[in-house]
Amino acid sequence: MKNRNSFAVSITGAIALAALLSTPVFARPQMNPNTRIDYRADRISTQGRISSITREGDMVRITLDHGSYDYLVPLATVRNRNLQVGSFVRLSGIVAGDLVNVDMLALRGEPYYTADPNYVAVPYGTNGWMTGTVQSLDRHLGYLTIREDTSDSMVKIDVRHLNTRRPLNVWSIRPGDRITINGTWEKQDTFDANRIEY
Repeated sequence: MKNRNSFAVSITGAIALAALLSTPVFARPQMNPNTRIDYRADRISTQGRISSITREGDMVRITLDHGSYDYLVPLATVRNRNLQVGSFVRLSGIVAGDLVNVDMLALRGEPYYTADPNYVAVPYGTNGWMTGTVQSLDRHLGYLTIREDTSDSMVKIDVRHLNTRRPLNVWSIRPGDRITINGTWEKQDTFDANRIEY
């Protein structure tokens, strides 16, 4: 009888541990299930600290402390947020040359800061912007590994073919940094980077 009780306690403990480990640590904001989001290769979603901000009519021009884009944000998207130099933001929008026309803005602490509702992972076989958190770097082989935002899967980022007209010290990136990569799939688990914003 004692062995049966011990076995039952062990099984119950194992089931409880499995349930605990399968629970997501960070819950993503819930979106309307009827909302359809289509993949766009020219959509970027990135985070950073505001290094400059200027008002231009009914728009705000934001530059982040990294990367080389200017982000144009409609005042209707800014709403009553107190944006200033030093604020941490997530910006999402459509790339047009060296500008991004922003249609989603979130400050640190807001739900969409960590989970952009407009971001769709780059389908295999296409190109575009991928966002994720750096897990490891292999300088010798020229790869980064990220955990991609929507699928939570690990993706190897080949940084050997970065656009040299937009210099970036890729090796200053550290595990835990969130980066956005423009590129195309090399194979099922490897994404060839042409440009990185972080």
